[in-house]
Formats: sequence, structure tokens, C-alpha cells
Amino acid sequence: MTTGVDVTSGARTVAPPAQTQNKQDAQTSKIMARLLRDYVRPHWSTLAMAMLLMALTAGTTTALASLLDPITAMFTRKDPHMLLLIPAAAFGILCLRAASMYGQQTMIDSLGERVVAEAQRDMFASLVHDDLARLNAVHSGQFVSNFLYDATQLRDAITRGVAAAVLETLTLIGLASIMVLKDWKLTIFALIVAPLVAWAMGRIGGSLRRASARSMEETATLTTALTEALDGRRIVKAYGLEDHVSERIGAQLGSRLRFLLKAVRRRAAAMPVADVFMGIVVALTLYYAGYQAIHGEIEINQLMAFVGSMVLALQPVRNLSQVSAITSSGLAAAQRVFDLVDSKPAIVDRPGAAALDVRATGGAVTLRDVGFRYTADTEAAVVKDLSLDIAAGSKVALVGPSGAGKTTIFGLLLRFYEIDNGAVAIDGHDIRDVTLHSLRGAIALVTQDAILFDESVADNIALGRPGASRAEIEAAAKNAAADEFIRNLPQGYDTRIGEGGLKLSGGQRQRVAIARAMLRDAPILLLDEATSALDTESERQVQDALTRLMKGRTTIVIAHRLSTVQDADRIYVLDKGRVVESGTHAELLAKGGLYARLYQHDLTDGA
Repeated sequence: MTTGVDVTSGARTVAPPAQTQNKQDAQTSKIMARLLRDYVRPHWSTLAMAMLLMALTAGTTTALASLLDPITAMFTRKDPHMLLLIPAAAFGILCLRAASMYGQQTMIDSLGERVVAEAQRDMFASLVHDDLARLNAVHSGQFVSNFLYDATQLRDAITRGVAAAVLETLTLIGLASIMVLKDWKLTIFALIVAPLVAWAMGRIGGSLRRASARSMEETATLTTALTEALDGRRIVKAYGLEDHVSERIGAQLGSRLRFLLKAVRRRAAAMPVADVFMGIVVALTLYYAGYQAIHGEIEINQLMAFVGSMVLALQPVRNLSQVSAITSSGLAAAQRVFDLVDSKPAIVDRPGAAALDVRATGGAVTLRDVGFRYTADTEAAVVKDLSLDIAAGSKVALVGPSGAGKTTIFGLLLRFYEIDNGAVAIDGHDIRDVTLHSLRGAIALVTQDAILFDESVADNIALGRPGASRAEIEAAAKNAAADEFIRNLPQGYDTRIGEGGLKLSGGQRQRVAIARAMLRDAPILLLDEATSALDTESERQVQDALTRLMKGRTTIVIAHRLSTVQDADRIYVLDKGRVVESGTHAELLAKGGLYARLYQHDLTDGA
């Protein structure tokens, strides 16, 4: 039941049930129309052929019903001419029915799988282009649930819902036509209860749709819990949390099961309810037909044909009662799919945005009075009135305690987030006035945690510049001090490295990530503790490689180990989102401020 607030009096109002139902019906119609328009219509030829075969299948059912009259006549009149003709006709009709059913099922299932694949494609395209803030706000497990569970429900709505509705409706029309031809009064009598059946199915369908929507939400929550448990498997083992996570998953399973069972009960009720109403129809119709037969108002062959057609019509009616249940679940899933597909990123290219050509202009970076907070309801800003001037080709370090805003600055430079005030510019161009593709193409990023994919080593390095030759990939690996260990892998550069690169050590993963940045050969280089996971010897090799890479490029380094940035042209010391000190290593030590304290602490920890 929907609720609202009277803006004039502040009193809470409740929408009438009829109004709520009308809104639900309108929403259902809208979802169905979009599903047909966006995903089914492109495959209209397959659908048209499937519907033709459905019409043929329905026609064969009608043909079988039409044989009841001559079959009855054959027995009552003992006509020898019909002895071979009727069995041959029945066999031929059944063979044709089998062929048409196979064809229609194959086509409609193929259509359903294509629709699912295209919906998943659209969901992922929308997801991957969405803002980082929203991606961080929603757990990846919920997206997995959208892709798998919701997509399956959507397929069933087409293959078992819409398709069945067409077939069964055509079958009913054919059988009803025979019933009308045999006795139109009996047919009208039998159809009196049809509105009651439709009303009951509508009530069950609405309840099932709500239960299905809740079960999908619980499935998303369960997927989230499962993903977290598997992603955190090392902590689970290290802290002996197996029982804890098992209990958590068990609770989620129980919560999901409650709504699934509710949906099961609603779905299971559809056919029995239809059977009860059909039982009323059959009983009353047989009574009236018997009355007609006793008074000579109907012939025995007409009666048999009518009753046979009515009995054959019971199955389509029962199947149609299930259609409402199936489509209700599918439409609830379709709404979630469309919600994801319709999500639009807030950070997009402005009209008339120009391409940024940093290679031609140098790559000077400027932040002027920048302020930023991650969410509007966050009390404290992460970055406050921050200004930085980074000359093209220089090496600048950002240092400071945790939470000072260092990594946030990288996110703002890449325009992962939109600043609240101030300006971020590269070579004098506000990054909001250039295309995102050119902006991010001018920057190479190496983070503290190397992000690798379950592909070959060569493929992971090539992500820095898609289309790079094998020689360029290997050259980048050599510069990153990674070539030697890569060649010692089982398949060398073609070795798959597992989920997140788990088949490699931490230092090896980092060197592959650095090789990827080297291959990118971007004018601006962002290093977020890029050597933190390396042993002493590997760090020395990589530092030499980074020195070569940084030559002639604008490099911004985030460092916790201050010994790695002593050669920086300028060091900015951040605290609580502000620049509190800046200068060279020697100048900052001489000031005896925050940098000096951090440096002394660094030396003490390293002792």
C-alpha cells in the first residue's frame, strides 16, 4: 500500500487500494511494453516464426477436438469408411503437432537466451560507465545478483510466460470456436465464470510479484555476503571466523528462504484455484448439457464434441493460470534490470569538451582552492581550499598522515569524482572542459594494491596500451624488472595469473602493474606507494626503472616511506585536507615541522 503526505496539513494519507492497483497495473504495462520494444522487437522474425508455429500447434489441438464428432458418429453409426480415415488423420495431426511444438520451443528458447544476453550486455555497459562513487556505494554482490538471478527470471518471463500466453490463448480460441459451433448456449454458460478466474489470477499475480521482488532483494544481499566471505577468506582463516561467516550466511539463507517459500505458495496456488473455478464450470455445464440431452435438445455426437473440447480447454486455462505467476516474477526482475540499465553517470563530458593533448603541452598540473567531500551529508570535507602547482616534467611528492587526502587528490585528478569548489587544471585547461577519454589517456596510475585480472601476464601488461606489440610488452616488463621472473613462469608471458594475480607474489604483481604503466607511456604519472610491496633488491631495480620512466614526465608520488621521495623537486605536506608545508626535503627538515616529525618517525620505524 502506498502512502503520501498532505503538504497543506501535514497529515499522512493512504492511497486507496484501487488507486494502488491501478498504479501497479500501469507500471506492469510499462515494463512489459519496454521489454517487448527494446529486447524482443529486434528479433521479430524469430518471434513471428515462433508465433506461426504456435498457431499451428493450437490448430492441431483444435483439429483433434474436431475429430470427436466423427469418432462418436463412427461408433454410433458403425460406418466402415471412417475406420482407416480417422486413425490416419489423428496420427497425422499428432505428428504435425510434435514438429510444430519442437520448432516453436526451440525458437522461443533461443529468443529468451538472446534477450538475456543483450540485457546483461546493457547492464554491464551501464555499470562500467557509471561513476566510481556509485560503484563504491553498491556492493559488487548486488550487481552479480542482477546479472545472474534477475536475468534468469527475465528469460523465464519470455520463454515460459509470454510464449505460453500466446500458445494457450490461440488454443483456447480454437477450442472455443468448436464449442460455439456445437452449442453456443452451452459455450456462453461455460464462460460465465471466466471473469472470476481472471480476478483470482490477478490477485495471486500481484502478491507473487511483491514476494518475488523481496526474494530478489534477499538474493542480492546473500550474494553480497558470499562475495565478502570469499574475498576475505585469508582473514576468515587467520582469525578462525569460519563459524561466524557460516552463521551469517545461514541467516541470509533463512531470510531469503522465507520470501522464496512465500512465492512458491503463491505460484502453487495459481493452478489449484483455477481448477476449483474450472470444476464449477464443468459441473454446471455437464448438468445443463445433460438436461439438454434428456429433453432431446442436443445430439450425442454434438455433446461429446462439446464436452471433449471443453475438457481439452481445461489444460490451456490451467497453463494460463501459471503464466500470470511466471510473468509476475519476470516483470519484477525486469524492473531491477531496467533500473540498472537506466542508471546514468553524473560525471560526463560537457557539451563541446575538447581533447586534451598533454604530449604537446607538457603536463603541468594545478589545483586551485579545491574543496571536496565524498557525500553531501558528510560533515567534514576531505579536501579543503587546497592549492598545488606542479610544473611540467617535475617530480612532486604528497606526504602526510593517513586521512590527509593524498589518494583523494589522485581521484580528483582523474576526475573519478567532481570537486565541490575550486578548479583542477592540466596545462591551463580545466579538466571539466576536456573529454574524459583524453584526460585519463594522459595519465598512468600505479596503486599500492596492484589490480590484475585472471588473464595472461602479457594481457595484463597490454592493458596499459591495447594493441601494443609483444616486443613492446616485453620491453616494458624489462624496464619494470619483471622480465626475468615472467620468463620463469610455466608458460612465460602466456601464463594465466589467477584471480587478482594470486598466482604471483606481492612484489611480482606490483612489477607487472608497473610494467603496464610503463607501456602506457603517459605524460603524467601517478604513483601511489608503487614500490611498497617490493623486497629491497626488487625495489632498487624498480626505482631505477621508475627513474628512467619519470624523466621528462610530470610525476606525482604518494609516499609513506619518506626516504623514497627525498629527490622530489617539491614535497607537499598534507594534513586534514590542507597543505600545511611545502618545499624540498632539506627545506622541510630545516623547518622542523610536521614533515620533520614524520621523517624522524620513518627513520625510527626503519631502525
